[in-house]
Order: sequence, then C-alpha cells, then structure tokens
Amino acid sequence: MGMWSSREDLNVAQLLAVLVTCAIFCAIWIILKPRGFVVQLCTCCFVLSLVCTQLLMKELASTVKFRYPAIVTSLHFLSVWIVAWIFWAFHGELLVRCNPASLGSSRRFFTFVLPIAASLPLSIVFNNTSLLYMGAGLAGVVGTMAPIVTAILTHFLGRRISRHGWIGVLVATCGASFIAFGEADPGKEDGLVLLGLMFCTMSVFLRAVKAVLQDQLLQPAAYSSRSDLEKGIQPLGSQEALTPMHVWALTAPPCTLLALAYAFTTESFESALQEVTPTSGAFVLTSCFSATVLNILGLMSVKQLGASSMQIVGKLNTIVLLALSMGFWGESMPKEVLVGTCFALMGVAIFERGGSMRPAKLSQPS
Repeated sequence: MGMWSSREDLNVAQLLAVLVTCAIFCAIWIILKPRGFVVQLCTCCFVLSLVCTQLLMKELASTVKFRYPAIVTSLHFLSVWIVAWIFWAFHGELLVRCNPASLGSSRRFFTFVLPIAASLPLSIVFNNTSLLYMGAGLAGVVGTMAPIVTAILTHFLGRRISRHGWIGVLVATCGASFIAFGEADPGKEDGLVLLGLMFCTMSVFLRAVKAVLQDQLLQPAAYSSRSDLEKGIQPLGSQEALTPMHVWALTAPPCTLLALAYAFTTESFESALQEVTPTSGAFVLTSCFSATVLNILGLMSVKQLGASSMQIVGKLNTIVLLALSMGFWGESMPKEVLVGTCFALMGVAIFERGGSMRPAKLSQPS
C-alpha cells in the first residue's frame, strides 16, 4: 500500500511538472503572438534547447561520471563552427562569410567579433570558478542581475528602452531573484565568498556584453543615435546587419580556440579519451547537437527580440528546470520559485507590450 501511494505521488508530481512546463511555453507563445509564428517558434525552441543542454550536462557529470565540462564545452563551440561553415558552403558563400573582411572593416571585427568570442568562454570560466568559493544559490542570485545589466548597456550604447520596458526589466529581475533565493543554500558559503562574488559578477557582465555586441551586429540600425550624427560619427545603422549564421561563421573559430586553450590548461584530454564509453560518447554527441541548436536559436532570438528581452526570456529556463527536477528527480519547489515564476512572466509581458523593441524579420542570406 505504501509503495502504491509513493508511486501515485510521483505520478502526480510528474504531471504537475509537465503542466508547469507547458504553461510556461504557452505563456511565451501568447506574449510573443504579435511578433508572428517564426519568432514564437524560435523562442520556445531556444528555451527548450537551453533546458535540454543543461540537463544533458548535469547527467553527464552526475550519472555518467564524465566530468570534463571544459572539453565538452569546446566540442559544443566546435559543432557550431562546423554547422555554420557547412551552411555557408551549401549556399556557395563560405569563403565570403568566414572572411573578416565581410564585415566591411577590420575595426568592426576587432570591436565586435573578438570581444564576443572572448566573452563567451570567459563567462563560463568565471561562473565555474565562482562556484568554488560560493554556493550555487548565491551564484543564481547574482545571475539574476543579467537582464538589468544588459538593459543598462543597451541603453548606454544607443538602443533606447521605453519606460514600460524598464518596468518590465525590473519586474522580471525581481522574479528571477525570488527564484534564486528560493534555491539558495546559505550553508555552502565561507570566508572566500567575496572572491566568488567577484568572479560571478564578472561572468554576468561578460554575458551582458556578449549579448549587446551580438545585438549590435544583428540590428545595427537600432543603435543609431542623434548625438552620433551631430558629432559626425558614422552611425551603426549605416553598417550592414548580419545574419545569425554569418555572426557564428566569424565568432565560432576564435571562440572554439579560446575554449580549447582553457580546456588544455585545466583538464586532461588523454584522461578524457580513456574514460570515453559508448554511453558517455552518446551523451556528448547529443549535448553537441542540443548546444548547436541552442547557440543558433539564441542568436536568432537576439535578432528578433533584442539583447535585453533575450536575457529575460533566457531566465525562464530556470523555472522549467526546477519544475522537471521537482517532478522527475524528487526535488522540492519552494514557494519563492512559484512567486518568481509569476513575476518573471509578468516582466516579459510588460517589456514586450511596452514597445521597447522593434520587430524584425529574419534576414535571409543573399
């Protein structure tokens, strides 16, 4: 009787987890309805791929016992590199799109592409390092500042956000903070927590910088400002807007090389090869596929939604992860998480309805 009751409770928890997950995706779909089917589909698939990639990495380390995250991350970037170049080779433009000269100027390459390539792996490195000195809960709290930091950088660089947009960012940040506090584990903190906070803050800042620089390449017209025109500075809007696959064709190679360099200094490739099994190999390949979809859809979402809204939507994956963990791994969902979910979705809706961003159509390769 007791076993039957526990199974019944488990089934109910799993059903609730699925319902919560479906409700979040339905909310995203409804909020983004004015932008059209393509944007709705890309955004939902982006959140789904983000959840899948994180779950795969979690299973790879905890269940499969293949603990080489830096090497796996390098393979993720390598996969994006290969897919981007195959894409342009299929269109007959590989030599054009993978050439830095396709940006129009070397200044644009050093100003945008290289900083993006450096910030991607460095943000991961700093985040992982921060977890050595602080609990994952506190790291999550600091991570909730990503949307507001991105919004400030976006505004500072010329892409204006309306009053309603700022309210949406603040509401979503409050919601993400509730979620993080609900998951916080103060017992893990120690005297080196300040060092951990420094690394975590740098990670958040680099993620914001990466998102804004990508946004400037994808939507340069959105960053044109009257002050630049008055000073005689060439506005970004006069520069060619790149497609997501063009951006990846340029940023994936240096990003992969930097990630590999970090992996070489922190992990043993020889040990990793010795520990590869059919199971771990299958998990790694699956994670590479999921991460490739995630990175490509992530840039498409940045192009469609803007850097600030993209950071807010990205936080919703935390809610989906918690719901699935509650239903299928027996973890509890604190009431703060439920409150935070409502605030986060409300923030996305306010930001979207506030007209903070201009709709954009997916650019097709010429």
